[in-house]
Amino acid sequence: MSFILNAGSPIGQPNAALQIRTGSRDVIAAGTVITADSRNLELQLAHLRVVLEFVTDGSSTRMESGPSNASALNLRLYNFNNSIGSGTTSPIEIGTLAGRKLWFAFMVYALSPESSKTVHYTFMAGD
Repeated sequence: MSFILNAGSPIGQPNAALQIRTGSRDVIAAGTVITADSRNLELQLAHLRVVLEFVTDGSSTRMESGPSNASALNLRLYNFNNSIGSGTTSPIEIGTLAGRKLWFAFMVYALSPESSKTVHYTFMAGD
């Protein structure tokens, strides 16, 4: 089966349009980052900065919201340091973007508490 696409830039070009939807939400940004170390990761999307702070305290895996303001969301991720991954079980609502609800989902993988983290992330907009 083949499709003929007549809109936008040709596939393979830097400006080729790709739209992704999941459920009733539009994926507006997604990717994978390997951190330089085991400390914070900052993601900036439009006016909002999301900071993932990795903390190891030998207890259970959990997430807490740290001090935040209108343009920054700080998430403290405790013990997100295993190779099978830890993250959100469903997207979490974190704010609004262009009048739409903004959602965030992520998974973190690490070989040890001191190692770099591999972070898969997705930002979605919906109603």
